[in-house]
Amino acid sequence: MIKKIFLIILSFIILMSVLTNYPKILRFLKFNFFKNDNFENTNFEKKLIKCNLVNEIIDRQIKDNERQCYYSCSEDDEVRVDTSIEYPCQPYIMEER
Repeated sequence: MIKKIFLIILSFIILMSVLTNYPKILRFLKFNFFKNDNFENTNFEKKLIKCNLVNEIIDRQIKDNERQCYYSCSEDDEVRVDTSIEYPCQPYIMEER
């Protein structure tokens, strides 16, 4: 009789611990056993793209203003680089994408 009561209490404790930690257990199983193959096969290599100078803006009315250099990397992609007024804009930059 004592053995049965002990087994019932032990099984109840195990069941409660599994139910309270169910999200953690599920997350562990998904991460370790149900991996997505598409994620592993994606290419995360970064490329250097040459961006050419398009526009340079200097506002001389405001002292200590920065020089704004605008670079075109593609038709839809334009990059703005702010530098000190003392440094000229470079003819091109290499952006990592």
